[in-house]
Amino acid sequence: MNRLAIISAACVLISTVFVTVSQAQNDIEDPNVYEDVWYRIALDEDGTYILGDGDGYAAGTWYHYGEPDEQGWWRQWFYNGPYDPNRKGQLDYVVYIKANDPNRQTSVEVRFNWSTPEWSALDRRHPPLPTDAPTTDLEAKYMQSRELQYVDSWFIGTIEPIKSHTIHAYNPEWISVDIRGKNAYVYRGAYHSSVPRYLAMGACYDEATGDCYTGYEGSCLAPYVWMGAGSSCSDYVAPVAFPVPVYRFWLPKQETHFFSISEREKDSLQEESREDCVFEGVAYFAFLDGAHPDCLPVYRFWSDTIDAYFYTISEKEKVKLETQYSRDWTYECVAFYAFPEGRQPVDAVPVHRFWSGTAGYHFYTISEAEKDDLMKNHAGVWVYEGVAWYAHQP
Repeated sequence: MNRLAIISAACVLISTVFVTVSQAQNDIEDPNVYEDVWYRIALDEDGTYILGDGDGYAAGTWYHYGEPDEQGWWRQWFYNGPYDPNRKGQLDYVVYIKANDPNRQTSVEVRFNWSTPEWSALDRRHPPLPTDAPTTDLEAKYMQSRELQYVDSWFIGTIEPIKSHTIHAYNPEWISVDIRGKNAYVYRGAYHSSVPRYLAMGACYDEATGDCYTGYEGSCLAPYVWMGAGSSCSDYVAPVAFPVPVYRFWLPKQETHFFSISEREKDSLQEESREDCVFEGVAYFAFLDGAHPDCLPVYRFWSDTIDAYFYTISEKEKVKLETQYSRDWTYECVAFYAFPEGRQPVDAVPVHRFWSGTAGYHFYTISEAEKDDLMKNHAGVWVYEGVAWYAHQP
């Protein structure tokens, strides 16, 4: 996801970090090691540019954004193909960070960054350079970004974060690696590509164990075999007509929740992504598939705009997001199956949905205590929207 592919029973979440100890790192400073592009930059203890090179635009030139006397961003740009709303951009960055002077503290921020459709519409044939975006307003208009790594005044030997990000709404014409900091020496490889916006999913099946999940071909690793685009686990595994746990994770960087019905995904997140996903336990019980006659799919959407997930059982809401708000919301998959209101059995209870304009995302809970607390003590922040769907108590 070269990345951790977080694969649920119905879809894939991609965005995680590995930080290895120095003994396990590959500190080879050789551009030929990386199949795609290379970059390198050094900043002194005051944040002043010392050196830099790479494979990017203008022979690997690093461009400074911000006032000359302030610690702005240094950017190296790479061409990612023409802007295309029918494709998406895939970014995979490897960042090797060490101190110029190991006796001094190091501060460094690294970000993904990419050009917007507004920039490509200008047809300038080059990335948005400092003269094109001299103000923060123009930067926000012509570029979008996402944090990759932040080192806040550490005494470090070396660290090597690896992280991926997908720009779902379109393929950006230009992508960059953004770096600012003090006493930092940063280098490594950047892998970037333009890929089809809607990748075909299919069943990933292990014949030896009978285990099956739905995912993309590239994430279906041995001993699992990808059964082809459009294939379903129901073709190989008997439908499951009994509820299984839906796990709740807190994503501190996005300040929102993520739900997964996959045991495999839950274990993977707990073992390899504890900094990005905090396990909060079983939220409730739902269904892996539509074997229960009264269940409907719960759809999952992701928004790069607000950096959050949205879940809905409403086919009307799903169609509205896909047709009217596709710029902000990307449909990912069926997260799990649950009961719509009016078709729930007597032992099912409501999952409540709240919206916060302050936080900028939805909150889902089966807990009556959580619901009452938000309505009584946080009504100024959280607005109750009603029952999202019905599920079984944990």
